Amino acid sequence: MMARQFIEAVKQDAVYNLKEGTQSSYYHTSGARILPKRLSISRESEMTKVAKAGRNLLHPVIGQLIGRFTREETSPLKRYKPFFCRTQIWQVPEYPLFIGYGSIGISNNEGKINRASDTGDLVVLTASDRDWRTLRIYYFPAMIHQLDAVMQYLSEG
Repeated sequence: MMARQFIEAVKQDAVYNLKEGTQSSYYHTSGARILPKRLSISRESEMTKVAKAGRNLLHPVIGQLIGRFTREETSPLKRYKPFFCRTQIWQVPEYPLFIGYGSIGISNNEGKINRASDTGDLVVLTASDRDWRTLRIYYFPAMIHQLDAVMQYLSEG
């Protein structure tokens, strides 16, 4: 099991609030600036159908996170035009207090997001209410394969 100190050292988090009058448009309000300042975070009922393969078989897909960096923004995830980042959001039934987790994919040198452009960066989403008005997104670089350790760490507070 990974040391709590290591997880604590690499953890970054940010708060995003739902833009009034929208269903899925969130804006960064505080914390780390790794992800774009504006994110589209949709629930499963609002998103396009996804293939039932790979990680989609391991945990249920409950949403999707998509963002695009603006010209002014800087981030280690902003590498190639059109500067998109995206992930499915998977639910972990053993941790019902969390919305779910994702593995960030970024646009590659051809402008596409594919399996090879997945960074392995883990994001874990929590909501302050049932309506997902305010979300906290925890970011752990290159730690998707440490999901269990991270989820246990976060659930223990």
